[in-house]
Amino acid sequence: MNKLLAATAALALLSAPQIASATNAPQTVNISVSADGLDLSRADDMRKLRNRIADAAAEACDPADRMIVTPLPDYQCRRAAVANAEPLVQELAQNARRSTMARRR
Repeated sequence: MNKLLAATAALALLSAPQIASATNAPQTVNISVSADGLDLSRADDMRKLRNRIADAAAEACDPADRMIVTPLPDYQCRRAAVANAEPLVQELAQNARRSTMARRR
């Protein structure tokens, strides 16, 4: 089941502000977050996955190569990106718990 979870773990559709354009429309950024090595039926591994997602959101929202418009990290973007990924995280965790329960029978 871990292999299935790892295969389906392209998790986060992250939204980052568009800097270069004159418009204020958001830019959509896709970043894959791996669940390799994690058992998503365990709370500790779920925490690790959420940390990976938070790190990816920080990278997408505050890339090191962008021109700094403001010196502060874009926390609003980060929160939105993590929130966008959460339904899939919940679904993966639920599937992992179901699989674990089925194996115990």
